[in-house]
Amino acid sequence: MNLRSWSLRARAMFARSRVERELDEELAFHIDREVQKLIDEGVPEADARVAARRRFGSMPGIADECRDARGINAIDNIVRDTRYALRGFARAPLVSLTIIATVGLGLGLVAAAFTFLSTFLFRVDRVPDIHEMFAVERARTGGDPSPPFTRGQFDALARDTRVFTGTYAEFADLDSHVEGRTMTGSLVTGNFFQVLGVHAAMGRALTQSDDEPLAGRQVMVLSHRGWERMFARDPAILGRELLVNGLTFQIVGVMPEGFRGLMVGPPDYWAPLSLLGQLLPAHRDRPSEAGVGIIGRLRPGLTPQQARAELAVWDGAQEARDPNEKGVSDVVLTPRRGTVPQPLEAVIVTAPLFFAFGLILLIGCANVTNLLLARGVARQREIGIRLSIGATRRRIVFQLLTESLLLALVAAAAGYVISRVVLRGIINGVMTSIPSAIGDVRLRVPDADWRVLLFLVIGAVLSTAFFGLTPALQATRIEPVRTIRGEVTRDTRPGRARSFLIGLQVSASALLLICAAVFLRSTFTAAIESPGVRISDIVVVRVSSEEARMAMVQAVSDEPSVAAIAASWPSALSTGPRVVAETDTGKTTLPCQFVSPEYFGLLGIEVLQGRGFMPAERSSNLSVAVVSEATARRLWPTGQAVGQVLRLDRDTGAGVITPGEPVLESRTVTVVGVVKDVAGFRIAPLEAAVVYVPTSAAMPGTSLIARVHGDATRAQESLVTRLSAIDPNMANRGQVGAMVWVTRMVTYFLWLAFWLTVVLGALALALTLSGLFGVLSYLVERRSREIGIRMALGAAASDVTRLVLLQTIRPVGIGLAIGALAAAGLAVLLLASPAAAGLGGIVRVLDPVSYAAAGVVIVAACLAAAAIPAARAARLNPTAALRQE
Repeated sequence: MNLRSWSLRARAMFARSRVERELDEELAFHIDREVQKLIDEGVPEADARVAARRRFGSMPGIADECRDARGINAIDNIVRDTRYALRGFARAPLVSLTIIATVGLGLGLVAAAFTFLSTFLFRVDRVPDIHEMFAVERARTGGDPSPPFTRGQFDALARDTRVFTGTYAEFADLDSHVEGRTMTGSLVTGNFFQVLGVHAAMGRALTQSDDEPLAGRQVMVLSHRGWERMFARDPAILGRELLVNGLTFQIVGVMPEGFRGLMVGPPDYWAPLSLLGQLLPAHRDRPSEAGVGIIGRLRPGLTPQQARAELAVWDGAQEARDPNEKGVSDVVLTPRRGTVPQPLEAVIVTAPLFFAFGLILLIGCANVTNLLLARGVARQREIGIRLSIGATRRRIVFQLLTESLLLALVAAAAGYVISRVVLRGIINGVMTSIPSAIGDVRLRVPDADWRVLLFLVIGAVLSTAFFGLTPALQATRIEPVRTIRGEVTRDTRPGRARSFLIGLQVSASALLLICAAVFLRSTFTAAIESPGVRISDIVVVRVSSEEARMAMVQAVSDEPSVAAIAASWPSALSTGPRVVAETDTGKTTLPCQFVSPEYFGLLGIEVLQGRGFMPAERSSNLSVAVVSEATARRLWPTGQAVGQVLRLDRDTGAGVITPGEPVLESRTVTVVGVVKDVAGFRIAPLEAAVVYVPTSAAMPGTSLIARVHGDATRAQESLVTRLSAIDPNMANRGQVGAMVWVTRMVTYFLWLAFWLTVVLGALALALTLSGLFGVLSYLVERRSREIGIRMALGAAASDVTRLVLLQTIRPVGIGLAIGALAAAGLAVLLLASPAAAGLGGIVRVLDPVSYAAAGVVIVAACLAAAAIPAARAARLNPTAALRQE
């Protein structure tokens, strides 16, 4: 199509009155010319005009053909159909509002889930040439996270390679205790902002001089969110001093809004990486060994593959110089955009929301389809007349779809508002209910962008295809002559379609309610779960500074709420390093736990044979050990474990030694006792076979375990206050924690899942019941004459009730069975997934009681919804019914 054709179409569209006037003038010219021709031939003028019009035929028809030739007929049809639809909406406002509310609710819920996904995957950071930014990482091995690089390796990479034009290191997610509140910081090298190419909105950014080794300046730059959240956008914030983990920092800048430092969520502040040892004493002695992230800007003209090859050469040279680097995974480059690095993880996180919210949209569309099917029967006379006067079936289907699309677009606008309300409700609900043990979690309502709006428009179009196409096709499948007389064409009663839609709604409701029941039962199970040790009055203290260890041990002992103290490495209900245990008959590998003599009695671990450690046995160099019941069965299945000799060696295949891990010297020990197995929590089950060796609270790396009087949470708060006076880092998340919070955190997430599914399930069931009630009421009304004949021939009221209920039982039963099978199938797929297989120990996905309870609720609710139309049918007056037209 050439430019002239487009210009003519544009003229016909936007200068319509002028084009129509020219068309009338042209047709009149041709008529007048034909009239003049006949007059010249001797025909009288009046007869000539009649003959000329007869030769041309229908002038309106010719005019329509000329309009069709303009190529804008489809646009004219859309405009006419839109006007007709708007008049129809005004005549039936209740039906229109019902459709808008139902579809808008479903679209709003799905849009809320898409907003989360869009935030994770598509909202890149405001950094110039962000496509050049890459993270240098180790490849993942198995399902384990990749090991980080150290600060020393970063310095070597920046010095020895030419892959990047600029490279920086970061130590992210640093919990900081600031004036009684928790802030999240990120420690970065001084060139951080220069490599990213961003400038401060207020003040200045960090520089290289701020990050001099062992002489870093105690300055920080706030993110816009940190400035807003912690300081209410105080314009006089520059120069203010803050006490962060015992160090005084000066605020020198605030970054612009939208900048996140290539993270999904920005930290509250950035500070020099050289201060890591002062903020975290655990890294004070060896700051070059601290794990950091490495991000660089790729050199122009260099592809990621070429850069990776050059880094592999550098990494090989590192391995040759450092024996500790042997066996580490390969170097990989990962794009950094400020979005989730692993898109699949974001999809997995949001998939349950998409699925659950999508079920609501599905049910809503099914409801609207049933409504439009019923409305199509009521409009048969109108459609029959239009078919009789020449309208094609295709033209009427297009007009009906236009009506549905207009309603869906209005529903999409309503859905946008609903999505914002839902997101705000979810965020506020989660924020107000997060247990304190999880930490200072800060969430904000994600902003909607053009992607969300486009998603809503696409959702409206697809919803139109779902709920509008079938009723439109059914409505035009009629006999015009009979419908004009007022008869309902029998083959347009889509009973199968209605039954299918009811079954679809019931199956979706059953799936959601079964999930709700499963989560509820799992919540109660987790709440009463016992890990094999006492946890209700236990508080664990992880010492942050070895220099202050003895002062902290004394402070815990002096706390009035503390009844007894023990020590262990690793902490209680954690898995220790693996050791090789060898006897005269064989050897095996199992975890080793370093515990003080008070450990077993304090945690209530029963000694089954022999004894525990004596008060004087507080050193791992002593030749005594205690084994679990499972260890005794494995090593001495037919004999007595107490008194047996056991040789212990560290398992060389267990990997590198964890920082702070006590060194287990190879030695021979005598088993002095057997204790009961500790199962652990279902979310983190422990290996039953364990060997215990003695230690003390003075041993570096050990955690303190305190049994307290009264409420463990209050004792935890008292200990935090007391220990923070010694080391401010003790106020950070995870340093002091009540063990009961492990159970509470598990039940919290299960409780969130329960409330989400039960609310959605109740909403789905309500939509299903309203749809079922409407369909049955409609069927009773349409079949009132048939019911009257049945009653006139002797049918009892119970027979009529049974007839109506049979319209319910079959689709409800089939839908319930499909929903149960779908829930079981999803459960099997979930357990087969490596990422979610561990949930099988927490969530009882195939719990028969949950399935039965959900089924009973759905059947009872559907029967209740069907009872009113059934009773109305049973009370029908046969005489009045037979008089109906």
